[in-house]
Amino acid sequence: MADGKWGHCGSCKFFGSPATAPLEEEEAPCLHPVHVKYRLTVFASNGCTGWELRPGIGAPREAAAPPM
Repeated sequence: MADGKWGHCGSCKFFGSPATAPLEEEEAPCLHPVHVKYRLTVFASNGCTGWELRPGIGAPREAAAPPM
């Protein structure tokens, strides 16, 4: 998926929240083209490798690698 990047859902363009900067505990549908068919509801603090930067926010600190 994507470029092998990892990031939190809240900073991802596929996080289905109308908020510009969602709170970590916010829930929203995942709208990633691969995942949308599963009708996933995720928290902003969740993350995956299908992540892409959400428009309107700067480069997030979690874009580098998943926590160990």
